[in-house]
Amino acid sequence: MSSTEPPSPLPNNNELAMQRTVMAEKRTELAENRTAMAEKRTELAENRTELAEQRTELAEKRTGLSIERTDLAELRTELAKERTRAAEERTLMAWIRTALSMISFGFGIDRLFTYLDRTETDLGINRLTEERVLGLSLMTLGLVTLVMAIINHWTMLKTIESDDYKYGPTWSQGLVVATVLLFLGLAAFIPLAVGGVQMAEVFTLNSRVITTLAALIIFILMLSLGAQTSLSSLATLWQQPSLLRRSLLSTLVLFPVGAVVIGYLVLSGGQPGVGRVALGLGVLAAAPGAPLLSRRAAMAGSNPDVAISLQVTLALLATVTTPLTLWVLSSLFAPIDASADYLIIVKQVLLAQFLPLGLGIALRRFSGEQAANVGQLLSVIASTLFAVLLVFALGISIVVLPTIAWRGLVAIPLIVIFGLACGHFLGGPEIAVRSAVATGTIARNAGLALFLLAANGGGNAIPTVIAYVVIGAVTALPYNVWAKRQTKTAENPA
Repeated sequence: MSSTEPPSPLPNNNELAMQRTVMAEKRTELAENRTAMAEKRTELAENRTELAEQRTELAEKRTGLSIERTDLAELRTELAKERTRAAEERTLMAWIRTALSMISFGFGIDRLFTYLDRTETDLGINRLTEERVLGLSLMTLGLVTLVMAIINHWTMLKTIESDDYKYGPTWSQGLVVATVLLFLGLAAFIPLAVGGVQMAEVFTLNSRVITTLAALIIFILMLSLGAQTSLSSLATLWQQPSLLRRSLLSTLVLFPVGAVVIGYLVLSGGQPGVGRVALGLGVLAAAPGAPLLSRRAAMAGSNPDVAISLQVTLALLATVTTPLTLWVLSSLFAPIDASADYLIIVKQVLLAQFLPLGLGIALRRFSGEQAANVGQLLSVIASTLFAVLLVFALGISIVVLPTIAWRGLVAIPLIVIFGLACGHFLGGPEIAVRSAVATGTIARNAGLALFLLAANGGGNAIPTVIAYVVIGAVTALPYNVWAKRQTKTAENPA
């Protein structure tokens, strides 16, 4: 027997109506909520729009302020350019006044000694020194200073207008002029202060100004070398015995022999004046260890340690090799008649080279890093004065060279080329060392040669020494340029 469940009762109409009413109310409530949210979104959108308008207004204000700042910056830049230009104008006017003062002093000195000469006033004054050298030197320095000031002024005016201007430290024109003026004054004052004890009075072709200037340059240069160079650098050659032997062979043996052979072949024609040339070349061949060797080696891009060590070594050995070489030359050739006073050689080498070098080494040892700064300053001063000395040497050579026999003018370049070849091929594989040995071979101690000639009555051979210095430097210039380029190429293969 099966049982059946009773059917569920159907909702009546009232219940359905109530449910629909509740749902309608809920829909109305949801619609109201959506409307409220829409109103809020509209309000938020209006707020965002207002904020955007405010940001736009602030941006416009910032843009206006930026434009004003840019305008002000451009104005300040233009004012700065104007101040710089005005400063440059003042600087130029100051240099003009300085140049006019030097030209006026130089002209006044020249006119003064011209007047003294016309009135035949006997004051024991060397006219070649005071009138032609000191006065003309001041006028020349004034003119050169004025030219440099004009060039610097024009360059600075162009640089001010450059958009990518960047300051960079450059050379100091004031330091250069001050250095030259200081040592011109000392070169003129020292001979007057010490009176008649200057050896330069023996030299009829050299003024006391030039001689004193050369001595000051050598002293300062050796002092700067001592302050900048360590003892290990001075002993560079002694640490390389093979290189030391080859350097001494080139400088002390091959060069004197080559100079004698070339001189004998070229000067054996019997031309008047060749005896004086032979005497000068013989004394130069016997005087190695030029005080300015390191400076000349730097012009050739040479190894500085090798050059300095070679210079000190040759100066030390000159006290023995110079008398020996002169004795051999005097025995072989009658024209070479200069005897070597050992004390003169020792005094010259000690005072001109070892004394300032020792002072520089002592300064380096007791002052530390400050010695390097002092050495750099002294090196700048010595370089400036070295350029001045070259100008003087060229001026003297104009007077001296015509007095030398033409065979001597032919022999000097040949001797220099021979010396460069010897030093280059014996210097080893490195071009920096080769150029140092080659330069050390041809760089002779002209000061020692002048002392020896003056002490032995060979003053008529002084023009040969001056000619060798000038012609030798000119002859070696192409080799120096080539060696320096080769050194740079070796250091930077790329």
